[in-house]
Amino acid sequence: MLTRPRFRLAAAIAGVAMLAAPLHAGEGFNPFDQPDTQSPPRRKPATAAATVPEQSPPANSAASPQGGYESADEPYQPAPSTNYRADAVQPFSAPVDERSRGVERGELAPVISNDGSGLPFELWRGLDETALEGQLLKLDIPPRSPAVHELWRRLITSKVTPPEGGPGNGRFDILRAEMLLRSGLLNEAARVIDAEGPAGAGTLRNEIAAKVLFALARTEKGCELAKTLAAHKIDLPKPQQSEALLMAGLCAAAGDNPAGAGLIADLAREEKSGDAATLAILDAVASGLKTPVRGLKNVPLLVYRALSLAGGIDARDVIEHGEPALLAALARDQSAQPGLRIPAAEAAARINAVSPEDLAGIYRETGAQVAPEALLSAAPASAEPALRRASLFKAAEAERTPLKKVRLMRALLDDARRAGLYLQTLTMLARPADQIQPVPEIGWFAESGVEIALAAGAFDRARQWSMLGGAVPGDNGLRHWQALIDLADPAFRGDRTRSLAPIEELAAHGRMPPDLLHRLATVLDANDINVPIPLWEAASRAPQPTGGYLPETGVLSELQDAAKKHEFGRTVLLVMRTLGKTGAEGANMIALGDSIRALRRAGLENDAKRLSMEALFAQWPRNVVN
Repeated sequence: MLTRPRFRLAAAIAGVAMLAAPLHAGEGFNPFDQPDTQSPPRRKPATAAATVPEQSPPANSAASPQGGYESADEPYQPAPSTNYRADAVQPFSAPVDERSRGVERGELAPVISNDGSGLPFELWRGLDETALEGQLLKLDIPPRSPAVHELWRRLITSKVTPPEGGPGNGRFDILRAEMLLRSGLLNEAARVIDAEGPAGAGTLRNEIAAKVLFALARTEKGCELAKTLAAHKIDLPKPQQSEALLMAGLCAAAGDNPAGAGLIADLAREEKSGDAATLAILDAVASGLKTPVRGLKNVPLLVYRALSLAGGIDARDVIEHGEPALLAALARDQSAQPGLRIPAAEAAARINAVSPEDLAGIYRETGAQVAPEALLSAAPASAEPALRRASLFKAAEAERTPLKKVRLMRALLDDARRAGLYLQTLTMLARPADQIQPVPEIGWFAESGVEIALAAGAFDRARQWSMLGGAVPGDNGLRHWQALIDLADPAFRGDRTRSLAPIEELAAHGRMPPDLLHRLATVLDANDINVPIPLWEAASRAPQPTGGYLPETGVLSELQDAAKKHEFGRTVLLVMRTLGKTGAEGANMIALGDSIRALRRAGLENDAKRLSMEALFAQWPRNVVN
């Protein structure tokens, strides 16, 4: 089990000072006798290896007036009164040095940039351009966790001071544009690289800008930039040289000269440039035959654009193997057929390459006008599933009768759960759900209302729906959702442990899976929330989970170091590496707890709360109501 001691600088100085010159009672005012209000008392971490402590907290522990807890070993101490007489305080004989200050300089609130990202201005402190590139190349992007993906998007698009050590040739913006393109964030990549700007700003910049333009289906402008690469192809790295060849073949096919792609391939063979896969694709473009690409691990954007201009490509291959940039490009392509565009948009939404808001817009544009009765009576397999979900969403938004509206929303959520789009669909339904008043007549929909509001961050609305629980026979109430709502709400200022009582009751009756018990204890401890004794005991009796993703050796230590130094950008990148491809749901308990603590210590409290909710949401107990 990993231990994470937290020694504060002021406490260490206090110990040295007391050893060197101990003060006796009545000798005067001692600043080190004041309670440390900067950090809460530590509790035993609730990781996978956690056990019930030998000595439980006293039963008479109570909340302090300021929201903390007092116990026999850590009594609550109010802040010292300011109504003291100045002559009653005896000054030190020696001046207080810089290290004896009560507030550490490293913990001062950072200056937040004014670009709307909510991130500090010194975002890349602790990373030079070379180190940043090394960190970025180790990432699996786009992040599968919606919480981490939103943080990643803000991080990579923020307009702050670039990292130090760059050559000043725009390499940082080129790197950012490449990462955004790989994440499927096409519009953001175009803005960062200024893809519509003139050529001649560097060969690598032109190559990235051309790829962005091809992704946005601006083929003519992309070919103008691609032509500038022919004479300077040797200046590009090997992978980009192959991409430049593909662009040349793509432009040949776009100019009604697909045979030119074969000539480009022959010249590349003579020059011994380009890899075998690229040359084979150029030959396929020249032949004009429909080409299967199921042998490829993924279908790159440029490959699809070239083959679609020549002989075409099977749409099923695109959905199953398309890279994020390609899926995002097809999702925004209004000329694509709905049978291709909607499945591509859903595939992109699963990996966060398309936002729930964008997926909702695509549903509105392409969903068929179908009568609600037909949608509710038809079996899910009676139509193309993706098209049916689009029609259900469109009908749910248009419906004005509350009972029919919630039935359509529930049908869509059931379908979305089977398709792996549940959380995204919950977020999409926030606007239609706002048009419904929580009333007993639709009490069976209350839990879905809680989930929709919670996914959308509408915490007051989620509390309204949770109060409706128990309004129908067989419903045991939704009080247990209050704990997750309070945990996720960054504006909540009450005692978060009070809403845990229903969770303790569920645990006592065996309704909390072992993995969820340990996960909940881990999340509570990482947020400095006291874990109730019944939950400790229930977790100790449950099998300890040993699975979940753990990063390679050294990443957790780097993460703690970055958060301690308030190196914000480095902390976010290391959190992404710590959680891995599956995000909060699939992370090991140790990795999950360390990630939440690191975000909080780096000052990203709201992001830590959202990650905490996401880690628990999928397994949270749900009622079964007919």
